[in-house]
Amino acid sequence: MKRLPATISLLVISTFSSSVLASSQYTTCLPTPLLSSPIPTCPLESDGSFWSPTPWCPTPSDGYESGPPDCIFTTPHIRNQGLSVITFPPLAAALISPALDDSLVPPPFRRFNTSAEKWKIAPLPNRGLGLVATGNFKQHETIMVGFPVLIVRLEFINGDRYSAKNKRRMLDVAVGNLPEETRREVEGLARIVDVLRTNGFGIEIAGEGHLALFLAGSRVNHNCRPNAFWRWVPSKMAMEVVALRGIGKGEEVAHSYAPLGYTHEQRKAVLQPWGFQCQCALCAAPAREREAADDRRDRILEIYQTLGKAAELGSVERVDQLVREAMMLIEKEELQPQLVEYYAHFARAYIELNELKKAGVFIQRADEMWLLYGGEEHENVDGMSELWKQFAEAVSEMEDD
Repeated sequence: MKRLPATISLLVISTFSSSVLASSQYTTCLPTPLLSSPIPTCPLESDGSFWSPTPWCPTPSDGYESGPPDCIFTTPHIRNQGLSVITFPPLAAALISPALDDSLVPPPFRRFNTSAEKWKIAPLPNRGLGLVATGNFKQHETIMVGFPVLIVRLEFINGDRYSAKNKRRMLDVAVGNLPEETRREVEGLARIVDVLRTNGFGIEIAGEGHLALFLAGSRVNHNCRPNAFWRWVPSKMAMEVVALRGIGKGEEVAHSYAPLGYTHEQRKAVLQPWGFQCQCALCAAPAREREAADDRRDRILEIYQTLGKAAELGSVERVDQLVREAMMLIEKEELQPQLVEYYAHFARAYIELNELKKAGVFIQRADEMWLLYGGEEHENVDGMSELWKQFAEAVSEMEDD
């Protein structure tokens, strides 16, 4: 199911250099799968030997407007499952190293087979198939490491450069290029376009949005109070599903498709495209309990906005009070992943009031939370560096005074 990260507002990360788009070499590809046209010229960043079969690129005669084509790239053996990609050639080239170099993948990301995993895909009452723990997981323990079997440029799916018929044909070819076992699993999900729209995870490659399909990861169902979250590791093309709290044997593993902290009506709006009405404990609670939860979530946001104007509050004591209240409400609503942003926001408020000891404490906590919930390649590496720089400048100014 299509997931924008739910542990924080955004967890779409790219470490690939966009400069790869500037260099373009050309070689030939196999005939387009759309029409029986002559062998077209296909812009590739290399000789194409990494990909097998040879990449396929459509030509303007296939009905798309001018500009670089979306081509089909497949590597059948990567991560013991294969991968097909539909994207611009320079972006496909950006994936080859290091993300698709198995020799560079460290041991924690070499879990290509699932025979030793403590989970299974199983039918669940009124929920279809889902991921169920077959053993116990400690808080913050990695439950699974998954790799995409299909990556498709987002605008290929949502744009109008190609007709719906040609999109289906290209997707069928991309899936058909995969190893038989992988292909059967993908085809067992649903129509490929629908699978990507509902089961794809949003990722970026060199700043360009793509949808990635993870076979086991796509079976992790939604819960507004999840027991798991996921981290994207772009340099390894790996998705980690991690326990948000302790998970017991037989318990379903679920994460939130909606951003944490949303109210009931906001969550309903976000979930509407999936075509189901959430019946988790939070959504199915009596109206009075749901309203109380919504009030707490609204109050958390209100505190965030108030702390953005810390200088107007007049005292450190008032900031202390709001920080304590926010942390209490976050704990009550089980929104701990949001601390990646709130700790940093608390630090900025204290810097504004020159309360630098407390600011430093919260910057350190924010750093730790980003590493926990986002991993070493988290989206806010630059933001945290800037915050530390701001803190150091404030300390220097105070020492000069």
